[in-house]
Amino acid sequence: MLEQQNKSAELEQMVVHTQNLDITLQELKNFVDANDIITDPDYQRRYVYDNKRASSLIESILIGIPIPVVYLAEEDEGIYSVIDGQQRITSFVRYLKNEFPLTGLKELKSLNGLLFKELDKSLQRRLKIKKISAVCIEKDSRELKYEIFSRLNLGAVKLRDQEVRNCLYRGKFNDMLKDIANTNPYLPSLFHDDNKRFAYEERILRFFALRNYMQLKGTYKLMMNDYMEHHLCDTDEQIKEAKNLYNGLIELIKTVLGENAFYSKSSQRKKFNGAVYDSIIIPFSYYPKKSILHHADEIRNEIEKLKSEDEEYNNMVYVGSNAGNKIRTRINAIMSILNRIIDHDDAKTNKRFFSYEIKEKLFHPGCICSYCGNQILSIDDCEVDHIIPYDKGGPTVIENAQLLHRSCNRSKGNRVINDDDFIDDSDDETDI
Repeated sequence: MLEQQNKSAELEQMVVHTQNLDITLQELKNFVDANDIITDPDYQRRYVYDNKRASSLIESILIGIPIPVVYLAEEDEGIYSVIDGQQRITSFVRYLKNEFPLTGLKELKSLNGLLFKELDKSLQRRLKIKKISAVCIEKDSRELKYEIFSRLNLGAVKLRDQEVRNCLYRGKFNDMLKDIANTNPYLPSLFHDDNKRFAYEERILRFFALRNYMQLKGTYKLMMNDYMEHHLCDTDEQIKEAKNLYNGLIELIKTVLGENAFYSKSSQRKKFNGAVYDSIIIPFSYYPKKSILHHADEIRNEIEKLKSEDEEYNNMVYVGSNAGNKIRTRINAIMSILNRIIDHDDAKTNKRFFSYEIKEKLFHPGCICSYCGNQILSIDDCEVDHIIPYDKGGPTVIENAQLLHRSCNRSKGNRVINDDDFIDDSDDETDI
């Protein structure tokens, strides 16, 4: 009985709650103009209809040919984003706004060359009251919109995960991923390929999403989705900080390890390996740049030796490489090298506890507890915690520091989520 109840509860969580609406073209235009329906031109595949194809759509609705249903997702404040149907919606709105004349019509040839304002008044009214059907995914089901969009777009060429994320998680963080991918001068030489189908953006996101690798939970794909969802409203300062962090790391890695930094030595092909990338860029992000540069030769030699001789490490960067235990093991291997080589005494960081000065640098009005996700109201109500636990080799430096409520920090300890709580649902492409 209990098992049956659990199955019913699981099914209820996955049920998509929707409502069906019939929207006139005039209402559609009004909604778009008021930004109540978002059809951002940066939306995944962007607007690709030419005027002839858009004209054919106008002709179809005028003569009564059924128009495929569009799918909308309810966002905050009653705004809707388009999941499927952007081309149709944009074409109708463009014509009602007189942005193109009808062309190439086969049935209503007399209308060729006419803008909307040039149609007879009766035909204008007839077009404005024409309706399209919309399925609106209600707000309590919007976490499923990633899966819905994927299923609606099962075509000859399946959309890659990051192509879908680019469509669903539009905002400053997504713009930052694209900006880094398009402007960072070192990525082509380190990745050894072109940025096709948002491959660079996914690798950049991969760094941010996996950085707290001691707390992996859920599934690989969901973790990546959740990270973008949670950073939709990042401030300009947070975006700038994240961008500077990533760009600085890429330049540092290129300087210390060279163009082959993200290769695996045991591979028979010289190709970017995402698992090797994780194992290097994440540990590098937790140590001061000057400390790494000071020991660059020794770090380079030890990492090359690890790649060439360590069988366990090489097992962690191939089949099933996105399983939780493999992610932690390969990152800890590089973390151990850095921890062993970098002289913490010289850096004055050979201690377990952070200074009050670091606490002051981290605290700001509105800062959020990294454990519970709630706002920290007072500097006296928080403590500085290691992101990578001290007992796991994490250094006591600001790069490895986070603020938590005092009560959260003392209840958290240095627990690591069990590997069974993290499922690899990726395509297991180590070159992504």
